[in-house]
Amino acid sequence: MSLHETNPGAFSLEDAQEQSRSTTHRRRATKVTQARAKAQRAKTDHEEHVRQQQKAKHEPEHEEREEETKSQTLQARRRARMTIERAINDYLDDHAGGNHSDKTLEWHRTSLGLLQRYLKNGRDITLVGEIDAPDIVAWFTYLRKTPGGHGKMRSERTVQTYARSARAFFYWLVRQGTITENPFERVTFPKVGKPLIKTISEEEFEQLLLACAPPNEEGQFAERAAVRNRAILWLFYDSGIRLSELINLRLGDFDRKHGLITVKGKGSKERRIALGQNCLRNVLHYLDRHRPDEKELAEWGSLGEDHVFLAETRKPLTKNSVTLLFVRLKKRAGITGKRISPHIFRHTFAIRYLKLSRDPFSLQELLGHEDIATVKLYMHMNDEEIQEKKREYSPSDHLSARMPGPRETRRRGYRPADQNGNKK
Repeated sequence: MSLHETNPGAFSLEDAQEQSRSTTHRRRATKVTQARAKAQRAKTDHEEHVRQQQKAKHEPEHEEREEETKSQTLQARRRARMTIERAINDYLDDHAGGNHSDKTLEWHRTSLGLLQRYLKNGRDITLVGEIDAPDIVAWFTYLRKTPGGHGKMRSERTVQTYARSARAFFYWLVRQGTITENPFERVTFPKVGKPLIKTISEEEFEQLLLACAPPNEEGQFAERAAVRNRAILWLFYDSGIRLSELINLRLGDFDRKHGLITVKGKGSKERRIALGQNCLRNVLHYLDRHRPDEKELAEWGSLGEDHVFLAETRKPLTKNSVTLLFVRLKKRAGITGKRISPHIFRHTFAIRYLKLSRDPFSLQELLGHEDIATVKLYMHMNDEEIQEKKREYSPSDHLSARMPGPRETRRRGYRPADQNGNKK
């Protein structure tokens, strides 16, 4: 019997070796597991460290953005509590700083003044942030149903003009950050049809020139007034300049040698306009023979006055004085049923120039318009030319066959009467 058989509890040499190998294997496995755990822990710690660094790096930027957002929100809220009156004043100051014309400033002051008074009295609104789309719509309705300053009901075009000013004002408020939403974007903007442009005919222009002389007056000053008035009419008719541009013309703006005037338009933008021979002759006649000289100006306390057109007081003409002049000229000329004004002369110049030159781009420069679309309106709204084209290409006059009906267009022996009722 072997030793193993006689002592079952004893280990053989093979068993001992096997057990040793198993222990060594477990120890090695444990070491590998621990090494892997350490490596994984180190990786995890490194990733956490990187995250903490990135968080520490971006946290100030995030905090700055949050603070900036909060600041902007608070600022917007404070601005929304701004009164409408102050906002309008700031808006007008911004326009004045941008060198916009006095006429533009007056337009915005009138329009926005109407809006402010309506919101305060009719809607009990005094803050910019309180204005909503229904308030603006109600203002449009108020403008249509109440008379204006002269006791007359406002036209749709006048309402649209006021609305354009208010719309520009609200867009400005958004750009300034005073409000975040523009209530005008939820409002149906007033629309009006495009009117026919009225012009002055050659006969009417001649009548106005004849009416320049004061009735029942003779002498040097009556002749001076007539010559000056004709020069004004010729300049309006031949250049299309604005009323404000005419009354601000200085002697230094007139280039005698080349027959040019330099006009200062909106925003102090300058442009040059060549004068035709008829216009130039009348302007020079006034300047050289009838405009008060330095001695006369000194006697009247206007020494050094260099405006081209002067009133009887030897002071520069004003917008109101020229407006009243046109009222008198229209009455003397016997023109009825048509408005006669410097702006009608501007329309007349534009349409006649387009008809003769067919060049809207040069007209744009002469009129001082920034947008060619404004000039193109003259191409589509000239009723006189449209009717001439209609007569030239009338379908009833271009039929190939003779149609039943009278063959004569006028009675035999018919003679039209002149303006005095006498047969020609």
